[in-house]
Amino acid sequence: VKKVAASCVWLASKLEESPRKAKHIFLVFHRMECRRENRPLEHFDFFSKKYTDLKMELTRTERHLLKEMGFICHVEHPHKFIPSYLKTLEAKELRQEAWNLANDSLRTTLCVRFKGEVVACGVVYAAARRFQLPLPENPAWWTIFGADKTDIDEVCKVLAHLYSLPKAQYIHVSK
Repeated sequence: VKKVAASCVWLASKLEESPRKAKHIFLVFHRMECRRENRPLEHFDFFSKKYTDLKMELTRTERHLLKEMGFICHVEHPHKFIPSYLKTLEAKELRQEAWNLANDSLRTTLCVRFKGEVVACGVVYAAARRFQLPLPENPAWWTIFGADKTDIDEVCKVLAHLYSLPKAQYIHVSK
């Protein structure tokens, strides 16, 4: 599980324009493991055989992840669709709320479950509901943007669940 988690973080950093070196991933996971097991923080030797073996395992696990994902790693975020959708709907007052919801949607699996256009429709719909602003129903506005109502409802349901979770607690990290 630790190897897969580290490989996922490493791969994600590459996909989101913030690549990290393998040694940085290992260092973070090593510190987390020491902290979780209440062990003193020990030096991680990046010139050891253990590091070389871990890096090979990280690369191998990354390849398995890519294979399982069919080497499809591009995820289209909903943010680029929101301004044009709101302009078309003449609902520019929803811009900040829809943008905030789109940002929060990145904490969920929505961006890999649905196209960016569908998530954008979902966050616009949720923002409109929050501000009680009616959107055109005849014809259904979401069909123009390539979404269907059941997918929009699922996006709203996932976001509602996200907001029902308790707030994250700060954990002090000592140096």
